[in-house]
Amino acid sequence: MVPSRRNTPLRDLTTYRRSRAVRLAAYDYAGDADIHMTIHAEEGTRPTESPIAKTICDSVKFCSNKLRYRLYGYTLVPDHLHVLFTPAESKVPLKDWLQDFQSFTTNRHMGRCGGPLWQRSANDHVCRTAETAEAVLAYIVNNPVRAGLVARW
Repeated sequence: MVPSRRNTPLRDLTTYRRSRAVRLAAYDYAGDADIHMTIHAEEGTRPTESPIAKTICDSVKFCSNKLRYRLYGYTLVPDHLHVLFTPAESKVPLKDWLQDFQSFTTNRHMGRCGGPLWQRSANDHVCRTAETAEAVLAYIVNNPVRAGLVARW
């Protein structure tokens, strides 16, 4: 069961790697819950530019397979990446996936461009019971449509 932020006293909420996203101290983010993660690009970088875009997309799939995450889908737009997945039976904490992904893609990017690719942390959302993976995935794939980047996903 996912703990509620509403019932958690503010003093008990912690952050991950100096992020703005609030993490629940008592929840390890390693269970079989669907997680919608948004990873923002460092200001001034555009992860959709080739050839780094292909590396990013390949890395989402590679890290998910390596850590045995169930990957539902992802969308890369000019200033951020949306990913919907679950640690499922792997029980590997979300921070491990994020660290592997950011480390690999940033190292590849820095070799080409000389600077960091991602902001230090990411925003995550553990999907609630009423939120189906299909509804969250529809939101993710329609993100470029809402941004006016494409007519249809």
